[in-house]
Amino acid sequence: MARTASAPQGPRHDRPSVHADLTAVASGAALAVSGAGAVLAYIPLDSPLRAPLALFFLIAAPAEALFFSLRRLEPLTRAVASFSGAVFIDLVIAEITAAAHVRSVRGEIMAVALISFLLFLAGTGVNNSTNDRSRTVKNPKT
Repeated sequence: MARTASAPQGPRHDRPSVHADLTAVASGAALAVSGAGAVLAYIPLDSPLRAPLALFFLIAAPAEALFFSLRRLEPLTRAVASFSGAVFIDLVIAEITAAAHVRSVRGEIMAVALISFLLFLAGTGVNNSTNDRSRTVKNPKT
């Protein structure tokens, strides 16, 4: 049986799939670096990377959770909204801990981690018992 030369064999490299792969790799790398920053900030270890990685965690963790939660927006709008939301979350946590006179790095790291986790869960739809997006609405006039 003869083989036809209709399409080349091997993996396809479409532009959207490569872009999606690079986005996933960058997101995973940011998650790993921010996790290392949270661990370094939480344990009493003197390291020159402790402050920069902890600051990266304080911005990246809520930003990634918000970026995941805002899937329906355009990519640039998602990025701007998630970054500004992350700064807002950090400022609110700092204000609350300063007003209560209980400022500690460990407490703020744990608060940011908890809020980021809850935002991530809200983005996955874990708390919804029914899928509102798949429900169809019938027109009562027809």
